Amino acid sequence: MPLPAFAIDLSVSGSPAEVWERLWDLDRHTDAVPLTVVSGGPLDRGARFVGRTRLGPLHVDDVMVVREWEPPHRCVVEKVGRPLGGRIEATLEPAPGGTRLRWRQRYEVTGLPDRLVALARPAVRAAYLLALRRITRP
Repeated sequence: MPLPAFAIDLSVSGSPAEVWERLWDLDRHTDAVPLTVVSGGPLDRGARFVGRTRLGPLHVDDVMVVREWEPPHRCVVEKVGRPLGGRIEATLEPAPGGTRLRWRQRYEVTGLPDRLVALARPAVRAAYLLALRRITRP
């Protein structure tokens, strides 16, 4: 069974180069995602970075590695930690009025069946959509 997945297509103001800079600015991720600090970088092929989400004494690390880096058009990130895994492919292309961002993501949670994890797809997609809008805002 394939991993649970979702897709987001978003129109963003600015050229692909401008949107790329905003999209991969890890400080913007920290500002956009509640309870999370994203650290690492600079980003390039092979770079590792971590999103640590903390609520009181509890935390989850989302460890990621950049597998493909083709500024300002395409990036592939693999989630290599536990409990969160998966793959993100982000592509940017010029569009009327700015840039079209396509975000494709497969995700998994170690120890949970994919069928159960897939039930969270609407909430996971909605959270990513909100974060991407905040991150890419001029």
